[in-house]
Amino acid sequence: MAIESIRFSVVIGAYQTDAWYFKQSIESAKALNWKNMEIQVLDACPEANLDRVTNLVMKDDYRLKYVKLRPKNSLADVWNEGIRRAQGDYLIFVGLTDRLNTMILRYLSDYIEDHPEFDIIYTDHDEIRDDSRMNPYFLPDFNKELLLGQNYIGDTFIVKRDAFKRLGFFRKELSFAFAYDFFIRAMSRKATFGHIAALLWHNMVFDTPVTDELIRLRDRSLREHMTVVSAYLNENGIKGKLDHGMNDSWQVRYDGSDYERHMNSVLLIKNKGVYVTTRNAAEKLYGYVSQPDVAIAGGKFVSGFQINNCGYIYDKDGVTYPACRGENPLSPGLYGRIRTASDVSMVDFSFCMVDALFFKKCGGFDSRLKGNDMILDLCLKARAGGLRVVYVPRVTAHRGIAESGSDETSREILREKWHKTITAGDPFYNRNLPSGMKNYYL
Repeated sequence: MAIESIRFSVVIGAYQTDAWYFKQSIESAKALNWKNMEIQVLDACPEANLDRVTNLVMKDDYRLKYVKLRPKNSLADVWNEGIRRAQGDYLIFVGLTDRLNTMILRYLSDYIEDHPEFDIIYTDHDEIRDDSRMNPYFLPDFNKELLLGQNYIGDTFIVKRDAFKRLGFFRKELSFAFAYDFFIRAMSRKATFGHIAALLWHNMVFDTPVTDELIRLRDRSLREHMTVVSAYLNENGIKGKLDHGMNDSWQVRYDGSDYERHMNSVLLIKNKGVYVTTRNAAEKLYGYVSQPDVAIAGGKFVSGFQINNCGYIYDKDGVTYPACRGENPLSPGLYGRIRTASDVSMVDFSFCMVDALFFKKCGGFDSRLKGNDMILDLCLKARAGGLRVVYVPRVTAHRGIAESGSDETSREILREKWHKTITAGDPFYNRNLPSGMKNYYL
């Protein structure tokens, strides 16, 4: 049972806010059964009469801290005011169209008690449409490559108050990407991200007509997010560019054009019977492996007219399963998994690239292991050393269906070697999704 030793500040900002959404957000905050908290309502909508809505919902709730603000330039500016005023140990920022689950503080308290080291905490969430909950978003633990391609965390999240001293506030000049900018900045400054695999907030969704104004706002939001990533690449001296993808998405294309000059610094592995269809595939993989925190990069495998794998996941027994097997190669996959570059626990070694220095330092493959056990072991060595394994969807290879090649003796050695890591579960696969061969499936 959670103990109310942690003080929370729920920050609800009103900026160009629809009164109905606002009422939903503060109702969800009031419903939280937690005494040691404050509900910061920051009203920067002078014409919307949100003070009446607040009084109607909150009545005499002693946790309410309502402030009427002068007009602000952005929601980021409003949230910054909340940071200055908050008295909680942790601040919960609530998106403009989001509701909190009644259990969020219980989950948070228990999680923080076990993991006090995290600066930023995010949770799974779903949508509410016509009073029905649907479309759950079961997220991975922190995934750097995925974050560079989208704000998978969302607009409702939790920040330790002391972290703002090191990370700074939200950039008030950003209208759409200020939370995303904060996450990218936090990542750059080595902040720690925690993830709770439970649906603890809900985005309220309605079908709205696609107007010219809506298209303009979406385009502006996309450009803001891409500008944030471009700035990150420039500030960190990373050679690459951004491509505009489908459905308001973007993708980092790292520059691997100097691969031939650095061939001796990497191992390019290609098995017999593998046919690579992507032009300049080695250069594309090298663009990732040349990053200082990447040890291994591998692509998408297709067999016939179906996905063979988009990397692998593993279960708590150390058994590996091909991600998205059987899916249509032209499909984005659940949560865009097939077409989105992301950190993974293991890639297919039938065609991949490995940093040669890492391979030498870690001792290479463990000769006691077989098949996928040997490959997973190498990938876990990378992660244990603070390095990443990246799935690269821009690289496609074809081969037949292959078995894992491991046996029970090999599997037992792997489990004994990595017991704590394996039993904790695959950090890049959500425990609420089905394990086994039918994965990334709702």
